[in-house]
Amino acid sequence: MNKKFDFTTINDFDGHISSSIKGYDVLHQLIITMSSFFIRDNSTLIDVGCTSGKLLNSLATYYSNSRVNCIGYDITDVNFIESSDKVRLIKQDVTDAKFAMPRSEIVYLIFTLQFLPIDSRQILLDKIYKSLRLNGALFICEKEICHDGRIQEVFTFSNYDYKRNSFTCDDILTKEVSLRSVMNPLPVGRNVDLLREVGFTVIEQFFQSLNFRGYLCLK
Repeated sequence: MNKKFDFTTINDFDGHISSSIKGYDVLHQLIITMSSFFIRDNSTLIDVGCTSGKLLNSLATYYSNSRVNCIGYDITDVNFIESSDKVRLIKQDVTDAKFAMPRSEIVYLIFTLQFLPIDSRQILLDKIYKSLRLNGALFICEKEICHDGRIQEVFTFSNYDYKRNSFTCDDILTKEVSLRSVMNPLPVGRNVDLLREVGFTVIEQFFQSLNFRGYLCLK
């Protein structure tokens, strides 16, 4: 039987995702610099599904003069990197009914929803929306499925071509099989629908690399 994909088995998760999504490092830097429009002194920044905590550590360093408070949640702490006194990483199942978030200026949801049960996604988005202060921002990135099958094939195999720079063909196929019952991306437009349903009215795409898209949402 094929094993399910498990983040705990990946060494150097940040390097792995950078080698899996073309432009990921650009996306990472865009998120950091765009956050400047919403950060004030003592702002709270929350990363839901933070994995290693690299993004929050980068934000805490970049905005050290603003004395930001950074909180990251992830279902496992095995990938957590050493954090500073401005970054708190918490092992937490964000689909738990008791999961609650403090008030915040910015929330980051970077390739997280696609790994959650579909019926849990709107519940989590609703909690995020309610936790944001007025004029707060949500940065959300997801892999999305094209409506046209031909374009989907072009995007999928172009992504495989990129991955072949870092992984063997067997590695790529093995991971694809292991992801079948773990990752469930939605068609283009459906994530935007979910965001609107919880209350976001300002939703703009700011990044795309093949099937991977990033949206900036304002409350």
